[in-house]
Amino acid sequence: MIPNTLGWTITNWLNFHQSSSATESYLALLSLVKSQRVAPEDTAWISLVTEQYLKEQWTILQTRSEKEKLPLFGVPVAIKDNIDARGFATTAACPSFSYHPKSDSTVVSLLRDAGAIIIGKTNLDQFATGLVGTRSPYGKVTCAFNDKYVSGGSSAGSAKVVATGIVPLALGTDTAGSGRVPAALNNLIGLKPTKGIFSCNGVVPACKSLDCVSIFSLNLADAEICFKILCQTDFDNDEYSRSFPVSPLKKFKNDVVIAIPKDIPWYGETENPILYRNAVETLKKSGAVIKTLDLGPLLDLARCLYEGPWVSERYEAVGEFIESNPDVSSLDPTVASIIKGGKNFKATDFFKFEYKRKRILQSITNLLDGIDAVCVPTCPLNPTLEEVKSEPILINSRQGTWTNFVNLADMAALAVPSGFRSDGLPSGITLLGRKFTDYALLDLAQRYLQELYQTSERPQGIFMNNKVIETLNGPIVSSNSSDNVELAVVGAHLKDLPLHWQLEKVNASFITEAKTSKNYKLYALPGNGSILKPGLRRVSITEKGSASIEVEIYAIPKRLFGDFISMIPQPLGIGSVELENGNWVKSFICEEIGYLAEGSIDITTFGGFKNYTTHLRKSKKKQKKPFERVLIANRGEIAVRIIKTLKRLGITSIAVYSDPDEYSEHVTEADIAIPLHGAMASETYLDIEKIMTAAYNLKAEAIIPGYGFLSENADFADRCAQDGIVFVGPSGDIIRQLGLKHSARKIADSAGVPLVPGSSLISELEEAVKVANTIGFPIMVKSAAGGGGIGLKRVDSETELRVVFATVQHQGKSYFGNSGVFLEKFIENARHVEIQIMGDGRGGAIALGERDCSLQRRNQKVIEETPAPNLSDHTRKALKVAAESLASQLKYKTAGTVEFIYDESSEKFYFLEVNTRLQVEHPVTEMVTGLDLVEMMLRIAADYPPDFSNFVLNLSGASMEARLYAENPVKDFRPSPGQIIDIEFPKWARVDTWVKKGTVVSSEYDPLLAKIIVHGTDRSDALFKLQKALRETRVHGCISNIGYLRSITTSEMFKNVELCTNTLNSYVYDSKSFEIVTPGAHTSIQDYPGRKGYWRIGVPPSGPMDNYSFRLANRIVGNKQEEAGIEITLVGPTLLFHTSTVIAITGGACAPKINGKQIEQFKPININPGDKLMIGKLETGCRSYLAIQGSIDVPEYLGSKSTFTLGEFGGNNGRILKAGDVLFLGNSEHPYEPQAVPPSLIPKLCSKEWKIGVTCGPHGSPDIFKEEFINEFFAEKWEVHYNSNRFGVRLIGPKPKWARHDGGEGGLHPSNAHDYVYSIGAINFTGDEPVIITCDGPSLGGFVCGAVIPEGELWKVGQVKQGDQIKFVPISYESARTIIESQDMAIQEFKDAVLSTLNNCSTGTLFEDPVLYTSNGTSVTNPKITYRQAGDRYILLEYGEINMNLNFSFRIYSLIKLVEKYKTIGIVEMSQGVRSVLIEFDGYKISQQALLQTLLAYENEIHFEEDWKVKSRIFKLPVTFEDSKTIECVTRYQETIRSSAPWLPNNVDFIASVNNISREDVHDMVFSAKFMVLGLGDVFLGSPCAVPLDPRQRLLGSKYNPSRSYTERGLVGLGGMYMCIYAASSPGGYQLVGRTIPIWDKLSLEKHTTYPWLLTPFDQIEFYEVNEAQLNSDTNDWDNGRFDVKIEETYFNHGEYLQWVDQNKGSIEDFKLKQDSGMKEKFIKLIEESDIEVEKSGEKKVISEEFSENTELIYSQFAGRFWKNVVSSGDYVQEGDALIIIEAMKTEMIVAATTAGKVLKVFHENGDIVNSGDPIAAIEVAV
Repeated sequence: MIPNTLGWTITNWLNFHQSSSATESYLALLSLVKSQRVAPEDTAWISLVTEQYLKEQWTILQTRSEKEKLPLFGVPVAIKDNIDARGFATTAACPSFSYHPKSDSTVVSLLRDAGAIIIGKTNLDQFATGLVGTRSPYGKVTCAFNDKYVSGGSSAGSAKVVATGIVPLALGTDTAGSGRVPAALNNLIGLKPTKGIFSCNGVVPACKSLDCVSIFSLNLADAEICFKILCQTDFDNDEYSRSFPVSPLKKFKNDVVIAIPKDIPWYGETENPILYRNAVETLKKSGAVIKTLDLGPLLDLARCLYEGPWVSERYEAVGEFIESNPDVSSLDPTVASIIKGGKNFKATDFFKFEYKRKRILQSITNLLDGIDAVCVPTCPLNPTLEEVKSEPILINSRQGTWTNFVNLADMAALAVPSGFRSDGLPSGITLLGRKFTDYALLDLAQRYLQELYQTSERPQGIFMNNKVIETLNGPIVSSNSSDNVELAVVGAHLKDLPLHWQLEKVNASFITEAKTSKNYKLYALPGNGSILKPGLRRVSITEKGSASIEVEIYAIPKRLFGDFISMIPQPLGIGSVELENGNWVKSFICEEIGYLAEGSIDITTFGGFKNYTTHLRKSKKKQKKPFERVLIANRGEIAVRIIKTLKRLGITSIAVYSDPDEYSEHVTEADIAIPLHGAMASETYLDIEKIMTAAYNLKAEAIIPGYGFLSENADFADRCAQDGIVFVGPSGDIIRQLGLKHSARKIADSAGVPLVPGSSLISELEEAVKVANTIGFPIMVKSAAGGGGIGLKRVDSETELRVVFATVQHQGKSYFGNSGVFLEKFIENARHVEIQIMGDGRGGAIALGERDCSLQRRNQKVIEETPAPNLSDHTRKALKVAAESLASQLKYKTAGTVEFIYDESSEKFYFLEVNTRLQVEHPVTEMVTGLDLVEMMLRIAADYPPDFSNFVLNLSGASMEARLYAENPVKDFRPSPGQIIDIEFPKWARVDTWVKKGTVVSSEYDPLLAKIIVHGTDRSDALFKLQKALRETRVHGCISNIGYLRSITTSEMFKNVELCTNTLNSYVYDSKSFEIVTPGAHTSIQDYPGRKGYWRIGVPPSGPMDNYSFRLANRIVGNKQEEAGIEITLVGPTLLFHTSTVIAITGGACAPKINGKQIEQFKPININPGDKLMIGKLETGCRSYLAIQGSIDVPEYLGSKSTFTLGEFGGNNGRILKAGDVLFLGNSEHPYEPQAVPPSLIPKLCSKEWKIGVTCGPHGSPDIFKEEFINEFFAEKWEVHYNSNRFGVRLIGPKPKWARHDGGEGGLHPSNAHDYVYSIGAINFTGDEPVIITCDGPSLGGFVCGAVIPEGELWKVGQVKQGDQIKFVPISYESARTIIESQDMAIQEFKDAVLSTLNNCSTGTLFEDPVLYTSNGTSVTNPKITYRQAGDRYILLEYGEINMNLNFSFRIYSLIKLVEKYKTIGIVEMSQGVRSVLIEFDGYKISQQALLQTLLAYENEIHFEEDWKVKSRIFKLPVTFEDSKTIECVTRYQETIRSSAPWLPNNVDFIASVNNISREDVHDMVFSAKFMVLGLGDVFLGSPCAVPLDPRQRLLGSKYNPSRSYTERGLVGLGGMYMCIYAASSPGGYQLVGRTIPIWDKLSLEKHTTYPWLLTPFDQIEFYEVNEAQLNSDTNDWDNGRFDVKIEETYFNHGEYLQWVDQNKGSIEDFKLKQDSGMKEKFIKLIEESDIEVEKSGEKKVISEEFSENTELIYSQFAGRFWKNVVSSGDYVQEGDALIIIEAMKTEMIVAATTAGKVLKVFHENGDIVNSGDPIAAIEVAV
């Protein structure tokens, strides 16, 4: 039963739709519309929606995802008929003015976006000129309560249809009161917003500078909902649009001050004054303070509206129409006379009245000072129709008494009911506020109405007893929302301060600035780091020094508030604070221990934390800088860390760098960077001459060396002193004395520092033996100048000593130039404790605490902490005294570290050595002291040391540091250089690093990536934070020790401080990893379903070729089906496991073995550490799959872990697996118990012959293929070509019979088409050769596709191999869906069942017509549309005939934008071609037919003229014309694929020849053309398909046939009329003309990109010429995110373009005529003759030769084309050495020697075709 919807509010409608079916909802809307009548029957309506258009609106709404959440889902809305709504005429109440808008006004578009259904257009005073509602040829709109009275104008109709309950919302317009007067006369809410916050685009103007769209509603809540929807900027379309504040006033204070007029002209009215006075009293009762004022200035302003030149705006809007002599009967005479009066004003009149308006506004500002709002009668009268008829101008003028001034004064207004008169007519008041007080007015109105009607029921429109739920939510970002916590921040979280990011991290929204009450004091707490902490303390207001403190208020989502609290350090916490206005909010507070701590500073007098930090900055500026310029003689993280201090001190930083470090962080962060030219440390960072030359040339005053390199080089320190440059470190003499360990022992001894029993320098072995026996074993043999673990050996016996002694001597001599050796007693289970010292060079020294560095691996520290745990106060003090004594005695200058061995059992410590530099682990000291040690070093070096005698050292809490290295713990901590492809550090912790995404870690230097440092209240807290920080740290690209660090820090050993310097030597680390021993033929990491959503860019999904077998493997081990696993092709790998896990192998039979024992496939297998898994050559099928419980830990790239080798991303560093790779297991949940596959679910692999189902289309017969070929296609068996792989499976079979001679404008071959996006699984005819597009295949191309293999059948394509036979079987869409749904169910339920396959699904016998629907076109902007079936998950939509037209491209763009806006249910991706779009859909969410109906409905939403414009960017890219890499690619093709062809040996010559132009003409075209991008992915990865905008530059041409197997990235090619840039090294067919930057930014390093691709459709490309050296430099810059692409933001204006074409049509037609009149025929003949040439067969027979018995033949594991030999006859090789390179699978595949020996013969030459299993070489086996 259809409900009675009259009087329903938005909530009523939403509830109804929620509880009803879509059909029931639609019928209710239809019934409502059918119950209405248009004028003259019902003068409120000018037009009503047709049943067809209502259905279309409803259908489109149903396609939207999460539509039920839309705020106006299915709510009927009416629109005033001067506002454009597509599907309705816009008349402005003038029939002869009527027009049909092509698009919605902005406000109507926003309503539709919110789910509204537009049901009609409402009557109005003609051209919105009037306040009475009677000036319309469509009839007079009467009051909803009495038809003898007017409804009010000009928005009369909109008000009436709301008041009578037909719709809950209607839009009006309000220039002078038209959105308020009708509200008062019909008992409604009338919201007139602040001018400019609703767009007036698409509104017929009345006075454009004053017009506002307004809202009519039954209640305030509905008005607020609509307000939020419409309050959007529209700068592109409305010149008066302006932004609404982010944090608007939400409500007035409780005692809001409201002004009312002193004198009110009622014009004889007696009842309305009573209602007004009652309303004022009601406001008083609600808490308002009423002030009576003379509001005469407002009335003076009102008179300006009609007396002044603003009426000229009405003439400007429609004067031309008025003067065109329209039908007189369609014009209202009063309106016409008013509009015509507007032409009488002069420009001087405008300025005269504008000056007057400004004067009045100034007086109004003064008048309303201290006033929050104004309350006036909305209108003084309730006129009858007769009264208006007799005095139309007078009545209208009087009704605007209190409305005309509002927009001139830039005020917000809200009209609300005030009750009913004795005659039953309503009246109302209007609440006025300053601009942007719209929300506050709504809240004030709510208070007023709640006081006026103190029950839950009140009159709404004509409905006297409507139940009202008047709940207002305020601004969208509201701290009062139940979802948010309001928080006052007082310190480093304030805007622009260091911790503000923490607020951003939890999506906090700024509300306002405020102050606390005067009951507070503010303190700067003693620090432990560079970030100051505030302490806010509440005190008695009588306490001296208390004050109001500045704060900022933020709204934090409750769900994230806990995350925010977790980042707050002690002694801070969250409590409540009282604000100046008396409100209490949550805020930062401080524990007593904080503000009472020594070093705490009372900063209350500054009034706020920002003022204090400003004071500190100014104070520091006053402090003399130690130096003006400092050179950092280092690299990596220490250089970056030093630069931070230099920047803070305002010192110019100078970086030096080696060649590998050209793009390193320290280079980019420094103020000046200078190259040292070289790679090795010895020729760069250790080259004193180069460093000194750089310092001298750049006028450095000081050099700071950091640690390592030259930091402890005494000669370097001396050289600095000699050259007058300050060395920020100790003197050369001190370095020498302390650098020689025996000398350092003497110094320590003289300073009274305890020494380990040991010797002086020993030069002879026998003396060493004697001393060792005296000291007693074990001992340490030490190089006198050693460091970093080098020249340091433990010896446990005399025998070992005799072996080691010479080795240590040699190491000392080699590494440090000193062969001196001494011995020390080795302390068992010793800990390493060190003291950070700082000396002033004058005998003053201070110890800044100790550090424990006992956790070492090979004498390299791993984790450091301070304070050292388990030290007694006595020992701690003794260590400090010993270190200070040593430093003072030496008059040590700058930072240093005194290292001790500590024997915990005896509590004794012994001197170890002094490091005369800044230590790696110095940050932990900085964290607990709050000092910047680098700054101290600089000031001491400049001879401005602190006064250590009065130095107050504050030690706070505990700190820990973990060193993150690029090293492989599984491979004995072998360094792991490479590029960082993904890295993440915890933002809340201190991380000293030099790496980020994209950083290349060189093998030349130390592998330290970062130091992760935390601070806590004590050791336990610090450990907790370190564990958390390490969990949040991710590194991919280089193998790191992050897992090792996590393991150590979570161990009981570390927690309980059960550690010493040799602890890690025996530490057992479960790496949860496995290792690739041998990789197999083509082994890669994939996940399911791969990389979705980027097909439109040219990024293939990748993923498993046989996803059914892959998913089975995951399910067996208990993983989710999506988890990453391993795909194995033809020959499997051997893996060594270093952990326990569960595996499963599925797919082709491969005879897997564990430790030599065969295991079963399709079952879970338990693995133990040390197990070796061997997967052999596949016996059936082409691919097997290995799943491992918990998945594989590799990073996601564009949402997937799948490997795409051509793009070099995904998986393990974007490549197939190699021998030696170590992969780590993930920690993904495995929701299922391991279980064998039920037998019925195991796929049946064919041995040689396959039957594969296909859906027909997208192209077919009779338009493309002859019917006889279609029959042949299904009747014949197709052989799998040798060159079949993940990029595509090539087929050998009958030659196609074409139904056309060529591809028209798409190309000269009948297989050609304008570039469009292929379906995965499409059988693509590249010329006469079919190829199946597979998961790594290209997306955009220009060849037709005759059939598509559906998703459920694609697994078979993953299992076919060379020589297999395929018979294709046509199946329906429904059968295809049955197959895939059956597979999905099998994976989910994992139990025996009947699996739907091709054998038990219905198959077709006839070729199905792939055209689903065709609609006829009417113009180039509304063209013919063809919808083609393109598989079971795609529809291909084509516009127009086979020609390129930019209008088609814009229509595609418009459709894509519509789908994006609606988030259409079921649509996965829209991929744009030249004249088509491929729509991928999810068959579980939408069927093919339902999608077709949706697309048909959407087409009716798209309307535009040819003068459209679209945002575009002009990219200016460098090109080298015909550079060496271009020539190399052409030459390589000629050598390996085709020795002769028309385009060989030079592509540019070919282009010039076929177009009868010169090489220079081709060159000039490349650099003068402006190419428009029409699609992406034309040969992968954002490669553009672009066309010259000038038709005279669209040349004839042909692509390579066959295509190249390799094209260097960045090459620029021409393929007929199209241009392409190869974004990746890939196959290709375009004629090559030059090279530019690669344009694919794999890691999104460039500043102008947030995603890897550079271009989007409608971008334009221009090339400028550079030489090859410059381009190589540009390419390097691009690869490192440092290339500055020249981009110009613009619009492409198609109308202007067409004008340009028309201006040049003569020469354009001449050019086309020249092409058509002979050149094209000549070109076609040339290509045909070329194709007749017999291609080289490639199948070279190996000549039978006799070889000796010890000869081994080496066979190819791959099929492909022989590219080059690595060895020649007579060469000697080792097992595993490369022999030849085959181009196969679009990659270079190496065939390696399987034995060591002498090469007797290589059987092939360049260009030969090699099949899998062919012998390629003979080797005489070495004996």
